[in-house]
Order: sequence, then C-alpha cells, then structure tokens
Amino acid sequence: MENLECSQCGSALAKGVAACGSCGREVKEVRALPPQDQQQEPGRKNVYAILVVLLVLLGSAALLIFTGLLPNPLPGRATIAIVNGEKISEAEVNQRLDTYKETYGRVVKLDFSSPEGKKTLENARKEIVKILIYEHVLSTEAAKAKIAVSPQEVAGRIAAIKQGLNLSDEGFKKFVSGDGISLADFTKKIEREILFKKLIEYGTQRGLKKDVWISTLRERAVVEISR
Repeated sequence: MENLECSQCGSALAKGVAACGSCGREVKEVRALPPQDQQQEPGRKNVYAILVVLLVLLGSAALLIFTGLLPNPLPGRATIAIVNGEKISEAEVNQRLDTYKETYGRVVKLDFSSPEGKKTLENARKEIVKILIYEHVLSTEAAKAKIAVSPQEVAGRIAAIKQGLNLSDEGFKKFVSGDGISLADFTKKIEREILFKKLIEYGTQRGLKKDVWISTLRERAVVEISR
C-alpha cells in the first residue's frame, strides 16, 4: 500500500483523511512516498502509525524532529525542561498526550491501560517532548530575531484553509474538532507554523542552507532536562 504526502507542504498523511492537517490542502492533491518494507514487524508498524498521527496533531514542525534528540524526561515533574530560559511544563505535555490519545484511539482501537497501550503512550510521550523542545527552540530564537506573527496573518492563513476546503465557519469548526483539538489550539498551531516558516526564511535569506540554519539553532540552544 502506498504512503502519501501532501503536495503543498510535504507532511505525511494518514489513510482516509480529507485534508492535510498541517496546511489544509485537499488530500486529492498528494504524491506517493517510497513504499516501506512490507515485511516490517508489528512493533515498527505501530511506531509509523504513531508518527503519522503526531504529524497531524502537531503540525509541520514535527518534520524537523530527529531521532534521539533528547532522553525521555521523568514523569511527575512540574517542569519537564527549560529551553533557552523558557519552561516546558508537565501540563503542556499532558495536554498534547491527551489529544494524541483521543485521535490515535479513533485510528487504532487500543486499550491504553494494557501493556501494549502503556508502551504506546510512553513512546508518544517521548516524541511529544522532543517536538515541544524543538518548538521552544524555534520560538525563543524567533523572539531573539524579533520575528513576530500578526493576528491578520493568522486570520489570513485560516481563511485560505477554509476557502481551499470550501468550508463555512461552522463546517470549519467541525473539521478542526474532527482532529481532536479546539479551535483555539488550531489557531495557535497555525501561528507557530507561520512563525517557524519566517524564522527559517530569516536564516536562508542570509545565505544559510535550511539544514545548516536548523543545525545552528539547535546547537546554540541551552536545554536543561528535569531528572
């Protein structure tokens, strides 16, 4: 079976979705990704399913995550990590984990209290923490560069998504809630995506290749993990 990615932003697409969760492009405009090994063991297939859902939930910034960025922080701490002086709270991680459970639970029927379910949540939590750390790296660097996103830019992006999907305001609310997130959280996600795009452009406009600029941001970040 072919895997698909969005022709607009390149995000991976889960089977049966009507539109890209990152940019709103209709699924009919997609291109096939190279096929995965058909003999993958079940555990690896579960990992791929987890990552696909995370991409939908957390936006295009997830594409910048690289494996093994940071160790898994211990649960039960009020502060999970501090990135360039900005805290990532336990509540922030749990909020995204709850959204993940709701969305993933609709894709794959899984008892999260079972050993398999607990292992799935443990892996999801690790990926969520990595994504939050990377998002905080980018947001703090954007603040240093005095890059900001106006409400008009966010509204314009959302209007473009509505128009692209031919949705009314009410239809758009249903579309967003179908991904298990609130309209406010979706709006914040769009704001983050615009901010991160501006930050990447900020570096590339100064003659740096995208991957070099991203590596520079990562290497100069000050990250403290709660133990």
